[in-house]
Amino acid sequence: MIAERIRLTGRTVIVSGAGGGGIGTTCARGLLEAGATVLGVDRDAERLAAIEAELADSTGTQDSTGPVDSAGPVGPRGTLRTVCADVSTAEGVATVLERAAAAPGELYGLVNVVGGSLLPHWAPALDFDRAQWDESFELNLHHVMWLSQAVARHLVAHESPGSIVTINSTGGVVAAPYHVGYGTAKAAVLGLTRTLALEWGRYGIRVNGIAAGSITTPRATAAAQDPELAGRGVPLRRRGTPADVAAAVLFLISDLSAYTTGAVIPVEGGALHRLGLFDEDNVPVHVTNPQILARIHGDAPD
Repeated sequence: MIAERIRLTGRTVIVSGAGGGGIGTTCARGLLEAGATVLGVDRDAERLAAIEAELADSTGTQDSTGPVDSAGPVGPRGTLRTVCADVSTAEGVATVLERAAAAPGELYGLVNVVGGSLLPHWAPALDFDRAQWDESFELNLHHVMWLSQAVARHLVAHESPGSIVTINSTGGVVAAPYHVGYGTAKAAVLGLTRTLALEWGRYGIRVNGIAAGSITTPRATAAAQDPELAGRGVPLRRRGTPADVAAAVLFLISDLSAYTTGAVIPVEGGALHRLGLFDEDNVPVHVTNPQILARIHGDAPD
């Protein structure tokens, strides 16, 4: 029963932000292992080319010729296809949907991974400017709405059920001192997730989210990789991995969660339940990047 529920054979799942070797790439790998046709989306062609090679080697799949003689833990592995597109634009969203509709299998799922924060976005709220605010929302919120809407419109038009999962952050669940744009945008994504779940449930479309905590990715700083600092503020005493997030994504995309919608699953090692999430200056205890700390404390060069 469980194996049948986790299997995604015959279903196409879009993964936005699939390049880079971090959460998006690992989510794509997990979905392939469950048998899905994965459409990996990134606006960086070089990063897409890198994951094509990486995932083909690790899953036994090819970009255009379909699965080869290989099997995953729950059946035949899926097929990886990629498209270079910017999902922050209407043209990019349209390109993604065109490619998804042309892929083998029925379009079924979407994993919104694109998001993040730039160094200038770490600043006291008193110093935050309109450009930083707009950038934070453009990077973390707007594309989630428009890509999710495009996928849902396709599913409704074809009278097909589906599952949408958005990678969010614990910064959208609790206060985000010195990260006001990012935290507010992520909080808005939580509200969007719950609203879309209510509106689209009648069509058999489930919408859920993941509140990721401190996750080790290729972009993580050297300080963040320090084992002595890795578990700071985390009851499980370690940073999370992309695989921790991908496992939750597979649960929410697949029929393992067939009766779950509007949920936001914390993948944060228990950090949200720990009162000491901030230090005496209200700085998140997991923030160890010297450049970020300098900006917070007003020591950064102009």
